[in-house]
Amino acid sequence: MDNLVCGTSEKMLDIALIDHDLEQLASILNQYNEKERNVVAHTLQHEDHLKESIANISHDLRTPLTVILGHLQILSQSDLTAEQKRRVDTALHKADRMKDLVADFYGLSLLDNRNEEPKRERINLSNLLIDMLTENAPAFEQHGLSPDVVLPEQTVVLLSDRRMIERIFQNLITNAIRYSAGNVKITLSTSENGQTLFAIENTLAQPDTIDVDRIFERFYTGDKSRHSESTGIGLAVVELLAKKLGAEVSATKNNNVLKIELNFKKENP
Repeated sequence: MDNLVCGTSEKMLDIALIDHDLEQLASILNQYNEKERNVVAHTLQHEDHLKESIANISHDLRTPLTVILGHLQILSQSDLTAEQKRRVDTALHKADRMKDLVADFYGLSLLDNRNEEPKRERINLSNLLIDMLTENAPAFEQHGLSPDVVLPEQTVVLLSDRRMIERIFQNLITNAIRYSAGNVKITLSTSENGQTLFAIENTLAQPDTIDVDRIFERFYTGDKSRHSESTGIGLAVVELLAKKLGAEVSATKNNNVLKIELNFKKENP
C-alpha cells in the first residue's frame, strides 16, 4: 500500500473481502492509479515530441543562418563607409553567435533525448566533409584561418546517419575555429582493415587550460574565467553521437596542439 501511495509501484490492489466498502475503496484506488499512469505516459510522450521538435527546428535554422552569415561576410568586404562596416561587423558577430546558440540548443535536445537511433544510409563522406567546410568558409575567413585539408584519392563511403555525421563534423569544426591559435588541420582517411578515420587538429593559445580527460564532459569549457562564448555542449554531443554510430572518439594534446580523432568501424555500404 505504501508503495502505491508513493507512486513507486504500478501493481493494482487485489482485495476480495466480505466488507464491500473495502472492495469499493480498492476499486477507487485502482482507478486513481490507472489515471496517474496514463497521465505520466502522456507527459513522457509529450516531452519526447517536444524534444524532437526542438531538434528539428534547431537543425532547420542552421541553413538560413549559414546563408545570412555568408552574405554578411561578402558585404563586410565591400566598399563601405566606416560606420556601415561597423554595423555589418556587428550583425555578422551576432549572427555567428546565434548560429552557435542554435547548435547548442540542438545539442541539448540530443543529450536529453538519448533514445534517438541512427537512420543509416549510404553516405559519400568525402563530399559531405567538403560541403561542411564550404559552409564554414566564412567562419574560417573571419578568424583568419586557412585549414589544411587532407583527403584520400578514393572517395570514402560510409553506411551511417547523415544528420548525426553532419552534427559531429560541425561541432568539431566549430570547436577548432573557436580555440585555434592559428592552425587547423583536417584529415579524412581509411585504414588497411577498412576503418574510416577522421581527425581534426588545432593549435591552442592556452594549452594549459585544456584538460583532455574532461573535454567531452557536458558544460566543460576549459575557461574558468567564463570569457569564452562556448557552453561546453558541442564535444559532449560529439561523444554521444559517436557512440550511437558505433564509432570511437578520443582527444589528445601534444604540446600546444589539440587533436580529436574519430574511428568509424568497417561497414558494408
